[in-house]
Amino acid sequence: MTNFFKWEGSTSMWNLRCLCVLVALIIPNVAFAHHGSSGQFETNKTIELSGEITRVRLVNPHAYVYFDATNDDGSVTNMRCELQSGSLLKRRGWNTEQFKTGSAITLIGSPDRNDPTTCYMQQITFENGITATRNSVFNDDGSLVASDDGNASSQTQSEIVEQRSITRTDGTPNIEGNWAMVRKEGSRPGGGGSFAQLTEAGALAVEGATQDENPRYQCEPTNIIMDWWFDLMVNKIEQSSNQIHLTYGFMSLERTIYLDGTAMPANYETNRAGFSTGVWEGNTLVVTTTGFDEGWLMAPMGGNPGGNARPPRPEGAPDGKSGPPGGPRGNGGPPSPAKNSSELVIVERFSLNEDGTVLKREYTITDPLYLKAPMTGSDEVTFTQDSYQPYDCDDLTAERGSGNLDPSATTPDNKATGNDVSKRDVSKSGNVNGQSVMSTLYKLEDSKVGQTISSTQWGYPIVLSLHAIGMATMVGIALMLTLRVLGFASAIPVTAMASYWNVALIGFGINLVSGVALFRGNASELYFNWAFRIKILLVIAGLVLTWRLVTICIKQTDKVSTKHKRLAAIAMVSWVAAIIAGRLIGYMS
Repeated sequence: MTNFFKWEGSTSMWNLRCLCVLVALIIPNVAFAHHGSSGQFETNKTIELSGEITRVRLVNPHAYVYFDATNDDGSVTNMRCELQSGSLLKRRGWNTEQFKTGSAITLIGSPDRNDPTTCYMQQITFENGITATRNSVFNDDGSLVASDDGNASSQTQSEIVEQRSITRTDGTPNIEGNWAMVRKEGSRPGGGGSFAQLTEAGALAVEGATQDENPRYQCEPTNIIMDWWFDLMVNKIEQSSNQIHLTYGFMSLERTIYLDGTAMPANYETNRAGFSTGVWEGNTLVVTTTGFDEGWLMAPMGGNPGGNARPPRPEGAPDGKSGPPGGPRGNGGPPSPAKNSSELVIVERFSLNEDGTVLKREYTITDPLYLKAPMTGSDEVTFTQDSYQPYDCDDLTAERGSGNLDPSATTPDNKATGNDVSKRDVSKSGNVNGQSVMSTLYKLEDSKVGQTISSTQWGYPIVLSLHAIGMATMVGIALMLTLRVLGFASAIPVTAMASYWNVALIGFGINLVSGVALFRGNASELYFNWAFRIKILLVIAGLVLTWRLVTICIKQTDKVSTKHKRLAAIAMVSWVAAIIAGRLIGYMS
């Protein structure tokens, strides 16, 4: 920096400031875009698939098992079937050892409406002959628990009661502990309630809503009602005399209920959890929550072949009404979407049963802007000794583009198409090479680094932030150097900028290490992503060209030739194009 401040006069300093400002404006945010979407399944159809397991990913919000299925013409298609959430499966005794690579499985399920290589698992038969459903529970030895009601805890209610007091020393009910909804056999999970009667503004707010707006497909919470029981996750309650802290198992949504009269701050930033205050009315905890941002009471879901068209209303739902949070779906399709405004108020009443093992919640949802009338409902969660697990979300529902998941590879009946280019040909050298590549990519994802990136809450954002810092440093300085050679800030000697190249190389080192880590977290998708490949080539080109520019010009002479300018222009275009390609990674397969 010393050389910069040697020069006297306002012109050189003005040029320097303009150079820095221009570079800052040129560099966009280099964070990867995540465009959430979800495959929808034709649950009124049933298909049976068999094959050999290639891998399994027990992640949230949906786990997937991948397997090679042989088509009628002898070709092989790598299929995948959606399971329950990884946390729920692990809680129920499922583990990766059950899905040994190369072992045979048979699945009965429903086809995806758009992707012929994806299905929804309803029943699975393993090579050892064990047949399980989505809700099956396994013992530690791998055998099935006799009861298939979704409750992974082997303890009886009486054993649980003996281990905890149901009343605190201050006389209030003891609701501290872990709680989860238990799905009763033959019934749908969730609570039930009244339908949402939308006002004109409420109907306008959901007009044209698509499944891409569903928060769950963005790994974000939906609302404090549905998320309390969704996917039968274990929720954690921490209780004191002044406040109660709720940590949801689904999406790790956190709420604090203030019992000491704390008022919502005037500058409170609205969010999905809102601001909750509570009071004990006898043995009932009455909680009032405000401070919500605009969101969804019933998020839009797919399921209709019409694409962006509004899905059919549930059977029996009156016109202009949307299904309740957790209410049963009719045969006509998913419930219609319903939004909430920032005027939303939710009142919950929590109460324990006599033995303290069931926590009932009754709720009233009021929104004068979007709802004609309040919505009411109730749900119950059961005390459990199962541990709470953070919801590490890695949404695979939108996974596309890898060679084993090419939607054009098969027709909906799982037969290969007539297009030889699209077929997953298994004869023989090409198949061996393809399997070798996929095996390597899977090993990268299953490595400690890959799992840290894809399956922990902190791994991805920290590494992505480092990647952005490294890219900003490298590209920012590279653009500053190329702009100077092109004639901008001409009062600054060209050679005075040579030392900044060393700083750029430090930024590139940070970018390289963090980029490799990010790739290992999602290798099987990024490897086949053309935007990613183009970005890598452009980064290499930009690095080589800028290094050449520094070597022959910036470190050598203050006299810039036409050759130097041409080289600088090409380098600058390479860096800008690399940033654009990086932004397109999330939108291309």
